[in-house]
Amino acid sequence: MKRPVFLTIWLILIVLADLFSLYSYTLGAATITRALPNVPSWAVMLLAILVVVQLVSIALLWMWKKLGFYLYLGSAAIAFVLNILTLGVSGGLTSIFGAVVGAAILYLAMRPVWQNFA
Repeated sequence: MKRPVFLTIWLILIVLADLFSLYSYTLGAATITRALPNVPSWAVMLLAILVVVQLVSIALLWMWKKLGFYLYLGSAAIAFVLNILTLGVSGGLTSIFGAVVGAAILYLAMRPVWQNFA
């Protein structure tokens, strides 16, 4: 099965963004808590776990598994709700790009080859 170029590029971009997020939520957690003192430490750890789940979902998508798409949607939805709960509506609105727009782009990139996913 040949993966479309745009889907390949989008998956790689998601991995790069997730690796940066994982670095930020783990090694840069102190900076986050200093910059956003109202965000509880458990929320930062949960976001780090969700990033790991997203990395697993991208690996599944790379192996042509539909489960990866549903796992990605679930983790993005949880992260979106968590951002709204911890940062408020204005902070949650900025996470719309990652949660809604990113998932929509992923879906549109997958749609032409959806039948190839098991």
